[in-house]
Amino acid sequence: MRALVQVHPPVTLMVGAPPDVCVRTLATAAKPSTSRLHHRDLFQEGRRYYIQPRDDGFRMITDTRVFWGSRRQRTPAVVVLYGQVSAAGTDDSLSILRLRARMKPTAMLTALAMPLFIAWILTYMPWGAPLIVFLITVLVGLSWLGTRFNAAFQANEMVYFVRTVLDDLPQANIIALSPAPAPDVIVSQQAPPVADFQREWERTYGESS
Repeated sequence: MRALVQVHPPVTLMVGAPPDVCVRTLATAAKPSTSRLHHRDLFQEGRRYYIQPRDDGFRMITDTRVFWGSRRQRTPAVVVLYGQVSAAGTDDSLSILRLRARMKPTAMLTALAMPLFIAWILTYMPWGAPLIVFLITVLVGLSWLGTRFNAAFQANEMVYFVRTVLDDLPQANIIALSPAPAPDVIVSQQAPPVADFQREWERTYGESS
C-alpha cells in the first residue's frame, strides 16, 4: 500500500532557524510578491502553493492554471506533502524537516473510475474475451500511470519549493564529530590473595631447603 501512495522518496532537511520560523517563512513565500522576485520561477505556469500549519509542521498542496479553460479553473491537487518540523535536540535555533509526499485517496479513485466505467461498456461489445481484457488492461494502466506521473511531478515541485525558500534562512552548521582518541589502557596486575601467596612461599621455601 505504501508503494502505491508514495510518489516521492522521503526528504530530510536541516535549517538554522526555529521550527515556527521555518513554517512561517514557507507560508509567506507561498504568496507571490514583488519583494521576492528571486522566487518568481516557483510560480511559472500559474502554479500556486497552499500551506496549512499543523501542530507538528505543515500540510501542503499545489495546483496550476488550466490553459484550455476559464481563468479560474485549476488543475486538481492529487498529492499532499506532509512536513514534520522539529527542533534538533535542545537547540531551538536548529530545525529538522522531514518531508513525505502521499497521493490523495480521491485521486486514486478518480484514476480508476473512468477506465472501469469504459470497461463496463466494453464487456457488452461483441468482441473476443482476450481483446476485451487487453483493452481494459491498457485503459486502466494508462490512467494509473498518468495519475502517478502527475502526482510525482506535483510532489517534486513542492519539494523544490521548500528547498528553495528555506535557502533564504541561515544554513545549519553541523560540526563534524571526529573519533575520540582511545584512552590509555593501563593493565594493572592485582596481587594474589594472601592464602595463595603463603602456599606458594611455603612450596618454594621447601624446595630450596
